[in-house]
Amino acid sequence: MSDADHLDRLEALFEALREERPRPDKMASWLSSACLLTREGDPEAIAEQVRQGHAQIESGVGWGAPSGALRWLYAAMLTQNDIPVERFLAARNAFREQMSWFKRSGLQAGGARAALMLCVGSSEDTPIERFLEMREALRPPWWRANAAITDTYAAIHAARGDDPAEVLALRGSAEAVFGAHRRARGHKRDGAKLCALLKTDPQEALARFEALDAARETHKPLRRYSIRQSFMQWAVQGQTVDDALAIDALRKALPRSVSASGSARTAVAHLVHTAEHSGLHDGALSAMDAVIAAQTAMMVSVIAASTVATTASSSSNGGGA
Repeated sequence: MSDADHLDRLEALFEALREERPRPDKMASWLSSACLLTREGDPEAIAEQVRQGHAQIESGVGWGAPSGALRWLYAAMLTQNDIPVERFLAARNAFREQMSWFKRSGLQAGGARAALMLCVGSSEDTPIERFLEMREALRPPWWRANAAITDTYAAIHAARGDDPAEVLALRGSAEAVFGAHRRARGHKRDGAKLCALLKTDPQEALARFEALDAARETHKPLRRYSIRQSFMQWAVQGQTVDDALAIDALRKALPRSVSASGSARTAVAHLVHTAEHSGLHDGALSAMDAVIAAQTAMMVSVIAASTVATTASSSSNGGGA
């Protein structure tokens, strides 16, 4: 399918998800639709499957994580990958049974993110023990620790059966390549993590990064902040200047109801453009991108809401003084 076909399919899935209640909010609907682009079938039937999955997640996790809009996104990804919700809930519960409260609290969302990635990344089993071993090996120093990132990468590596020592070696060699480059240096760790995950040659990724970075001089759209910040990710994934321009065109073509945040619109456009060539089997990379995009979009909406509330409060206090 072309990007234009994918965009039509995206809008059809969005309308189907928004047609009946309960329904996700608009941003969650767009991100969920982007996750479902390659799912065959009638949009209404797919939307009903997602609603059923969402209801099962609601019932299964109660007040726990995932929460809010992420429950819709998880339901969409489980539907896309033909994973029963029961399997995700069992993996999530396994963390609660196998780990003390203190250790479990150090996981992203109590292990919900890891459980999702393990299920999406492995079609046969849910290797909890392998994940815990990988997570321990990949844990960064406390001053730059990020449980969300560590859990995501550790879970996908564990699902694929990767060896922790090999992953660390691949990361180290990629960091050395990116760290020696003036423009890539600031993205060396993020680039190295993705290189190790995708088994990408860092020298080839660096060449694509340089081409993307140089293209800013002749292609004004590529100077946009949300586009520039994605250069390393896209380079490691194998995307070129033509891909970046196509993603920017999609970003502009997206309906206005997609978040006004540049990063959120770019994330949705990226998911649409890469729907059929994400670079990882079983949709694990798409799942990772979608969850990170959703969290970014939600943070933007929370910050915006807080700003509005603060402004309104200041105006009210000023008027009463």
